[in-house]
Amino acid sequence: MPTVLEVLKRSTEWLASRGSASPRLDSEVLLASGLGVRRIDLYLLFDRPLSEPEVVRLRGLVTERGKGVPVAYLTGTREFFSLPFEVTRDTLVPRPDTEALVEAALEALLGAEAPLVADVGTGTGCVLVSVLHRLASARGHGTDVSAAAVAVARRNAAKHGLEARATVHEGSWLSPLRSTEAWGRLDAVLSNPPYVVRGDPTLEPGVAAHEPAVALYVAGSDPLEPARGIATEALEALREGGFLALEVGAGSAPAALAMLESLGYVDLASRKDAGGIERVVSGRKNAPEAGTPPRK
Repeated sequence: MPTVLEVLKRSTEWLASRGSASPRLDSEVLLASGLGVRRIDLYLLFDRPLSEPEVVRLRGLVTERGKGVPVAYLTGTREFFSLPFEVTRDTLVPRPDTEALVEAALEALLGAEAPLVADVGTGTGCVLVSVLHRLASARGHGTDVSAAAVAVARRNAAKHGLEARATVHEGSWLSPLRSTEAWGRLDAVLSNPPYVVRGDPTLEPGVAAHEPAVALYVAGSDPLEPARGIATEALEALREGGFLALEVGAGSAPAALAMLESLGYVDLASRKDAGGIERVVSGRKNAPEAGTPPRK
């Protein structure tokens, strides 16, 4: 029977021939998952022969990856902001780009007492859970139009012991919060909304083929249409001076900042992701001038 090292080499070569951008990493992650061990432990098992059932299971995983299926869908998990998250085909795969959204929120909420946050289009719940995990006094709401995604986000919140502080609702954008005590009192609204226009040639084929379209694509040709809708609703949902942060596509940050300015947001800023792309735009709901009566 082949050894772990032999299967790893064959898998790496085959995935490279299928166009994988990271064939060795993909192979290691899939083999570790298929064998039920940590990836680092593979190096201690290189000489171990694999049984026929193990070979069949691993071959199946590698074959699916060769078809473009994201690794996270095959393993059922993905790390984000140093935390493990359950991932299913009903959710987008959490990406390092989106960690910039969490960083922006943590910076904006630094020193806040018991902040109340909302994660719009929460998917796996990775943004909401990551923020609440770092801010022990924070509470938050997640929303998603997909009932299946809501179930995943709730499981991820429970996995990290946040059931009492994270509530996940099914519904469009901020609308599920209109009937809650959070409406008009949110300290932060965060979102990684759809921003891909159908037919975008830069979208990876595997992503287009396997990740949920409702979480990827805008309805028309404007990549900022969902972001604009969320920013508009957030003007009602946020407290005065509350923080809004949105993930946007590459090249969209200048237009997104102009959109926020047109809606009356102040303290506008953009934040780059690890790849140097302006990935997150943010602003604050304008606080009334001194002597101005508060909104009713």
